[in-house]
Amino acid sequence: GDGSVITVSFSGVPVAVVSFTSIGVAVVSFSDGSVIVVSFSGVPVAVVSF
Repeated sequence: GDGSVITVSFSGVPVAVVSFTSIGVAVVSFSDGSVIVVSFSGVPVAVVSF
């Protein structure tokens, strides 16, 4: 919830990008095009798109 961005990479190649917003939501983007949206407000909710 601080607007920070975390990039996870293997062998120098970015694989996942995690973006935290001010409303308790994390957006995880993978290099294969899949996206995971996790909400931390109230009940945890995960939306996975491949």
